[in-house]
Amino acid sequence: MAWKKKLTPQEKEDYKAKKKETLTKLFQQIDDGVQAVFDSDRYKEYLKVMSKFTSYSFNNCMLIAMQKPDASLVAGYGKWKALGRQVNQGEKGIMILAPMPYKRKSDDPDEEEETAIAFKATYVFDVSQTSGKDLPDYVQDLEGEIEQEQMTAVFDALRKAVGIPISFEDIPGTSHGYYSTGEDRIVIQTGMSDAQTVKTGIHECAHKLLHDKNLEIATVQSDRSGREVQAESVAFIVAEHFGLDTSEYSFPYIAGWSKGKPSEELSKYLTEIQEAAKTLVTAITEGLAALEQSQVQEESEEEEIDHGGMAM
Repeated sequence: MAWKKKLTPQEKEDYKAKKKETLTKLFQQIDDGVQAVFDSDRYKEYLKVMSKFTSYSFNNCMLIAMQKPDASLVAGYGKWKALGRQVNQGEKGIMILAPMPYKRKSDDPDEEEETAIAFKATYVFDVSQTSGKDLPDYVQDLEGEIEQEQMTAVFDALRKAVGIPISFEDIPGTSHGYYSTGEDRIVIQTGMSDAQTVKTGIHECAHKLLHDKNLEIATVQSDRSGREVQAESVAFIVAEHFGLDTSEYSFPYIAGWSKGKPSEELSKYLTEIQEAAKTLVTAITEGLAALEQSQVQEESEEEEIDHGGMAM
């Protein structure tokens, strides 16, 4: 049985003070990171980090981006061990925030305890900092000419994610697509390349998730340039996640849109951008996974038919 040292009252106070100081520094680092992202050309780099960690919170994406911007897959020491990999000796961990739910008693004795969230600092390591068993590739890329079945699966997933019609029409002028707030529908220009069609679809779906006038989120109040930056940011994250070419993406209005806004407000924008991207990434991932499963099933059934027709 492991022996645990009993802390003195002073040691307990020192330990609590150190933990509080660490958390304060982490939150300050996030705040500084928000301003740095908007005040420099690092915005794209940050969105790339978001594209790899759509399941992580905005705060932790920011911390990963600031400490190890080239990270591609992170996990805790124990998780890597369970996956058959070992953290390399001498590697420095990436400090992030781990949520710690706890029960908080109400001042009113008749009310039940409510669940609150506290945070603690913890460490994760990138796959590049580990060695061991190869890992399966979980992401299905959409590169080059996308198969028709994949296109159908992607747009079925997008329709499900936003809950409104998406149609393909010949749009007069040079527009690739638009989201009509009045009609609550999305229209995509016909005749474009597969990749451009998908990216336009994602961009317009982002407008629905971020700028529907019935929503009560910060991005709804943005001006036109702000709305375009936000929708394009979501499109970049999702496209990058699925391996689509993102070299043509640019954010010329980023400085003007963010200028003069406090970090708290900018953090809300980034959080909502990330949530919208997560919604679309999850929907597309599930749609492609279902397609792949059905294709495997069809192949299996065809093999059974072939084998059944063989002479014995």
